[in-house]
Amino acid sequence: MAAAATVSFGLSHHAAAESYHRGMVEYEVACMPCHGIDGRGDGRLAPTLKTRPADLTQIARSNKGRFPTARIAAIIDGRDVMAAHGQREMPIWGDRYRKPIPGEKPAMVEKRVRAQINALIDYLKSIQK
Repeated sequence: MAAAATVSFGLSHHAAAESYHRGMVEYEVACMPCHGIDGRGDGRLAPTLKTRPADLTQIARSNKGRFPTARIAAIIDGRDVMAAHGQREMPIWGDRYRKPIPGEKPAMVEKRVRAQINALIDYLKSIQK
C-alpha cells in the first residue's frame, strides 16, 4: 500500500510511511472509540450513539470499488457541513486539528489540518476490504 501512496501522491517511501503511521495513530485516538479496532463500527462507544458508526472497511466497496477521497475528507473535516443537514454525532475534526500549536504561524495551520486529514485517509484506504 505504501508503494501506491508513493506513486499517487509523489511522496518518498519515508514520507508515505510517516503519513500512514500518523494516520494510524490518529485513527486509534480519534476514531477507534466509535468505529472499533478494525474499523467495522463496533467500538466501545458505538452502543451509546443514535446512529451506528459506519463500517470504514467498506467505503470503497460501497462506492463501486473506488475510495471517494474528497468526500471522506469533507466528512472527516466537518467544517463545511450545513446546519440544514441536522446535527452530526461525529466530531468536527477539522476544528480539532485547527487548534494552534505553540509557535505555529497562522499560515501553516490549514496546511497542517490538510496533512492530518490526508494521513487519516491514507490509513483508511489501507483497511479497505
